[in-house]
Amino acid sequence: MADMHHPDEGSFERMTSGQWFMPGANEEVSAEHRRGFLLVKELNELHNTNPERAKEILRELLSPESEVPGLHTPLNVEYGCNVTIGKDVFINFGATILAQAPVTLGDRVMIGPNCSLITVGHPVNDHEMRAEGWEIAKPISVGRNTWFGANVTVLPGVTIGEDCVVGANTLVTTDIPDRSLVLGQPGRVVRTLEDNEDRWERQDLDV
Repeated sequence: MADMHHPDEGSFERMTSGQWFMPGANEEVSAEHRRGFLLVKELNELHNTNPERAKEILRELLSPESEVPGLHTPLNVEYGCNVTIGKDVFINFGATILAQAPVTLGDRVMIGPNCSLITVGHPVNDHEMRAEGWEIAKPISVGRNTWFGANVTVLPGVTIGEDCVVGANTLVTTDIPDRSLVLGQPGRVVRTLEDNEDRWERQDLDV
């Protein structure tokens, strides 16, 4: 269906600004999509055995403002040019980032295995629009010092604050305030995390 639509309907501006857009209608966007897939393919084929080349690929894949994260592949990314990562971030095996809208990870974020950050969705009420291929994307932001357990999924338009812990298998559908422990499907804040001043976990730290 994309070839029946005007290129402006699939532009980067429409895609990244929360408007309905038609994937594949704009050649510039399609070329970036293909470029990203080729880089991800090469990255994953390294099988975590060549960290220097992996860093070079990530510099090409991610936004110019992004730092290079620590990473265990496989990694699945669409539009890595829209992904900006802070300092000392670690992303574990099997992450999926669909970045039709911007995705921002703050400093020292830790992403557990098989997590998904999904900025893009399809029409819910209009099945004809859905059949035509229209999509809409909203940004995702994760604040610094936040940790995702395994299999966390974050849906479009969500902002997660700083110093949060998101438990394994949590589905995050709404914004999360700073210093929250989030659990469940859908995720809910079960308590506010203590300030680091207490440092009670250090009682068991044998160093």
